[in-house]
Amino acid sequence: MRTIKRKILCGFGVTLLVLVFASFDVMVNENRIITQLFGQVTADRDFLNWNSVTQNMSELGRCKLVTAPQRTPVDLRIIVITYNRPNSTLRLLDSISKAHFEGDSILLEVWIDKSRNGNVSHETLAALRNFRFSSGECHIHVHKEHVGITGQWLHTWNPPRETPELAVIFEDDLTVSPYFYRYLKLVDRKYGLSPNVSGYSLQGKSIRHSSLVSDCCLEVDTKYPVFLYPTLGTSGFAPNRLPWIKFQDWLAEVKKNNESVPFVPKHKATLWYKSFKATNKADSMWEMEYLYYTWKNQQYTVYPNFQDHRGLTFNWYEDGLHSTGEGRGKTEEQRNLVLEWTLDDQSLPFEPAYVDNRGVVIKTEVWKTET
Repeated sequence: MRTIKRKILCGFGVTLLVLVFASFDVMVNENRIITQLFGQVTADRDFLNWNSVTQNMSELGRCKLVTAPQRTPVDLRIIVITYNRPNSTLRLLDSISKAHFEGDSILLEVWIDKSRNGNVSHETLAALRNFRFSSGECHIHVHKEHVGITGQWLHTWNPPRETPELAVIFEDDLTVSPYFYRYLKLVDRKYGLSPNVSGYSLQGKSIRHSSLVSDCCLEVDTKYPVFLYPTLGTSGFAPNRLPWIKFQDWLAEVKKNNESVPFVPKHKATLWYKSFKATNKADSMWEMEYLYYTWKNQQYTVYPNFQDHRGLTFNWYEDGLHSTGEGRGKTEEQRNLVLEWTLDDQSLPFEPAYVDNRGVVIKTEVWKTET
């Protein structure tokens, strides 16, 4: 019996010694591996590709030059169109970067037009490549040739029919309210399926577009939180996707057949266009076909109607095609932008009021009744 116990104890002792030596060997090997790794890292900084890491860190969020638009749909595609105003463009991008995007997928696209001679503003391009956008991807597109304001507006967003994305187009002399996207989401969710809604304007002020009235501005009772108006506002415009696609298809057919598009009767834009045409500046107005198409199809733009004509955009009226530069200031911007959020789904009617180009409410709003 004692002999058996001795054998058991002896076997246990041998096993314990084997385990101890095995553990020691593992520790030695681990230390050797760690020492080798540390030596390799300290001897060769490229072992972890530090240069690549630091380069990637420096490029994080920076706008990058691309050759083709991203076709993967996003929640919001922001299209900024510019030519040679780097400071104005950066001011707009800075205001966009401060907007509330609520965790949605955002793609910021900046489209730079070329001169008639095929030259690009290198100052504008360099400024944009140094801009950082933290809320999503930022892509810079340089047109292959001069396309003018018409090409910038009509051919920078070509959505497929099945995409759910929302897009908004900004000219470079604007700044935006922090709530512009919240507003767009709200009105698109509310009115986006209506076939007579052509899109959403973000501006708070507009003229009356009927040639039958001489005085300036559109004044709609603020009891209407939004309203439908037959003329788009270009100081920030988000086309309603399906009507926009149908308009693009129609326009392509018109151009293919070399057809002329009639003017909208009794509209101030018709008078402006004829004046521009007389001075060889007609190509500075891209809207004429769109105005006719929406008028013919009885489509309207949704306008906001905040107190004191505050809007989701502010126009600085920089020196350009239609302005000689009015030198508006930061204080005026703050007075004209929506800086507090007051709207929600319950405060919007089922169907907004209709206002004609004279500024007259021709059909009051409709509220959905409880069933």
